[in-house]
Amino acid sequence: MKSNFATITQMVYPTQTSHFVSLISKSQLSHFYLFIGPSQPEKLAFSQYLAWQIVGATERNLVRVMENDHPDVKIVRPSLPKSGTGTNRTWKVDQIRALKPEFVTVAQESTRKVFVFDAVETLHAESGNALLKFIEEPTGPQLIVMLAENINEVMTTIQSRAQIVHLLPETAIAADDSVDDEWRQATQTILFKWFELMMQRRIEAFVYVQTQLVNQLKDSQQQQLFFNWLHQLSRDTVVFGQISDDKLVFPRLVGLYKTLIQHYTKKQLLRASDAVLIDDRIRQNNVSLQTRLEKIVLDVTIALGE
Repeated sequence: MKSNFATITQMVYPTQTSHFVSLISKSQLSHFYLFIGPSQPEKLAFSQYLAWQIVGATERNLVRVMENDHPDVKIVRPSLPKSGTGTNRTWKVDQIRALKPEFVTVAQESTRKVFVFDAVETLHAESGNALLKFIEEPTGPQLIVMLAENINEVMTTIQSRAQIVHLLPETAIAADDSVDDEWRQATQTILFKWFELMMQRRIEAFVYVQTQLVNQLKDSQQQQLFFNWLHQLSRDTVVFGQISDDKLVFPRLVGLYKTLIQHYTKKQLLRASDAVLIDDRIRQNNVSLQTRLEKIVLDVTIALGE
């Protein structure tokens, strides 16, 4: 038996998986991580995988972590509205305080307790401060993991205390091999040109949205693949030079990546990556495709100019 979270983790984040397993084996894991990147389900799967490695990678623990039924692993999401009619989850201070018994008890079966907090963008002021109090006064060895899609939406007090990791997919799990190859090649060619114009902060990137991209992406499947590729491009710009070229998703764009690192700092490229990834949240608000793409161009332009 192999769990869904293990399958997803090893497929989507092979490099980061190897890195963190090594940290665990050497007892070099930090106390508090903030994982930033697209797709909450995939980041959550990665966090479950780390918890599984910490509590013991057995078949029994695999099932218990998957079902959130392990005494040393607590995975928590924001609360739904009390009315039950809305879908927007938010962290409530009472929800955080209810976790106090978990925070003040030590691990029962493992070397440390693991807490995973999903979607911490909605963690604000009172609830955030209540959580930080528990984090800063641990009863015993703990691992705190928080997940978010855009670092700019996370409380600065959390950012300053956590070790921030940009968790970017290395493989698009949603890719569909049945997509027409001719469309795939044509779309990637358009994407690469648009991405280059955008990263050069050229006004033509806005025009390209209207004249090329919108007409090329006619259905939801095509749009999902396009954004998967865009995320992978963004990831390549961030990790270029830190991994071998053959591990890049688009190694044929090495020339572009070299040019980018010559013109921009690592901090600028990370900000640009955040600007791309925030689209995962924008798309939930029924915003048009053209508006989404134009916002990405604008936000990337601003990020690279700061």
